Amino acid sequence: MTNDRQFSISRRKVLAGLGTIGVASAGAGLGTTAYFSDQETFQNNQLTAGTLDVLVDWEEHYYDGSAGRDLVELVPEDEIDILDDSQYILPAVDNPDARAVAVRFLGEGTFQENKDAFWDATAIEALPDSDGDGLQDEFDDSQVCSGEAGLTNVGNADAETREEGLYAPNRTSNDVTSPGDPLINLDDVKPGDFGEVTFSFHLCDNPGYVWLNGALNEEFTGEGVLTEPERNDPDETEGVVELLDEMQVRIWYDPDCDNQVERRGEVDIMLAIDTSGSITGDEQTDLEDGIAAFVDALPTGGSARVGAVGFGGGSVTGLSGLVDPGNFSLPSISYGGNTPLPAGLDIADQVLDDQGRADALPVVVVISDGGPNYEGDTTKTYEASVGGVDYTAPRTDPGFSADDNTAGYDSGTTNSAVDAAEQDETAAVADLIKAGADGSRIAVLNVGDNPNADLGDGTDLSVYLEDEIASAGFYNETPISNFVDVADDIAAEVVVQEEVFLNDSLRVALTALAGNEGRGVPLDGDRSTTFDELADPESDPDRDPFTGAGVTHCVGFQWWLPVNHANQIQGDTVGFDIGFYAEQSRHNTGSGMIPEDESVDAGG
Repeated sequence: MTNDRQFSISRRKVLAGLGTIGVASAGAGLGTTAYFSDQETFQNNQLTAGTLDVLVDWEEHYYDGSAGRDLVELVPEDEIDILDDSQYILPAVDNPDARAVAVRFLGEGTFQENKDAFWDATAIEALPDSDGDGLQDEFDDSQVCSGEAGLTNVGNADAETREEGLYAPNRTSNDVTSPGDPLINLDDVKPGDFGEVTFSFHLCDNPGYVWLNGALNEEFTGEGVLTEPERNDPDETEGVVELLDEMQVRIWYDPDCDNQVERRGEVDIMLAIDTSGSITGDEQTDLEDGIAAFVDALPTGGSARVGAVGFGGGSVTGLSGLVDPGNFSLPSISYGGNTPLPAGLDIADQVLDDQGRADALPVVVVISDGGPNYEGDTTKTYEASVGGVDYTAPRTDPGFSADDNTAGYDSGTTNSAVDAAEQDETAAVADLIKAGADGSRIAVLNVGDNPNADLGDGTDLSVYLEDEIASAGFYNETPISNFVDVADDIAAEVVVQEEVFLNDSLRVALTALAGNEGRGVPLDGDRSTTFDELADPESDPDRDPFTGAGVTHCVGFQWWLPVNHANQIQGDTVGFDIGFYAEQSRHNTGSGMIPEDESVDAGG
């Protein structure tokens, strides 16, 4: 760890959700709003209003270089090998001046066994936690709504009676936390620290739509004392709390509720590489060097396979079938012409369907500097041989082009401009590829010189690629000249198994959690659909409610502070609230009302 005096990041009420909180409770903003609540009783007959109540529980972990220290060692910068099965990596994609946080497991067991032991050693807080070890007690869904599990209405704590919320009697009480403390209450966070809290929520009794929400707590946010190292740091801006931008956050559905973002045992990856005429000169070398670095970062020995197609110049070209990363190499690539992105996506996905392994996670990685642009010849098809097998796009299956009655694509243009019809047709292809439990993940890397370029109709390139093409949480952008430097981090992201729907800075995360008139980020009760939590409307037909009857649903919230000089964040304090808002699903499309303010001062 770095010298304490140099990096004193005091945070009195901090990182809630990352914890929560300020003086509010760990579920501040949690709502129990229903469209009706009433009871009418007649003799020998009873009409009882339906109920919608949310109960929550949690387990929190924190690594600051002490707990679990005998189980791991820090990995030096020149030894970090992303996805090495002995290492646990947290990337620094959005901070080019920082490097990943990485630890190497020292145990004799498998990666997962070593990781589980480390997670147990870094547990600091849970509810319910009868023995105070920071690990959550086991309970059954059938015990939730009866009160047997000891869960709580966190946002409804009574400051005088202290009957609920963060004063719950079966919350962890040890030398780290005490009843009434904010859920995360860290006062000396340093570069290289990381932590996580998994929230479980349970709807009693009816099913309902659920949002994850939160907001910056201005009362506990500020720069603090401006130290001499902070004042002299070139990245310091007076009046700006840089910790909000340096802290990285990942939010995901954690269906097994084990507090860990897991990668699949096997992953099959098809690269869809933009080979159009907009990539010229040194950019071509930068692109190919970045691809080589990406492939080198993938695990060898059979757990990963990778292949590639190129799309440009009115054609799709097979560059490699699925092979072990150690056997992958790009042939000579010809650049020029337009950008037939829908055909590139289609054929890359066909290769995964045809050559991919049944139990492997299928991923298409799109690497492009622009939007779709292709010919509007409805008789033209795209043929490519990949790994010795011939493929044709568009597929004849419904949805792979705008009009299934024609052989080719219907929305292309004869000019070089990208238009709305091409965007819509390409987005429809991407949606079909991502759809369903067996759909492929689409990760996008925007390498454009201007990632926010206007596509010609007022559409922002980055917005289009993130919202319409990429799977939620799997969009990144970097100058093509920087591709090599971030390739390891991109490789680490694309193989994550569980659905990550937000991966960005703490500032961006809090902005999303405060959206939709305070309801926050709409969650989806069925992850097999293509619903995008950050881009799609709350009432999207692909969004489903969550089961009631006390069933457990888990959302993970992980944070880490990448390793760099970090003087600009000395003394910064960040406080925020986080919680869940729920509405009944009956007579409801998920469009949402404005949440009632049901939080009560918990006396924290």
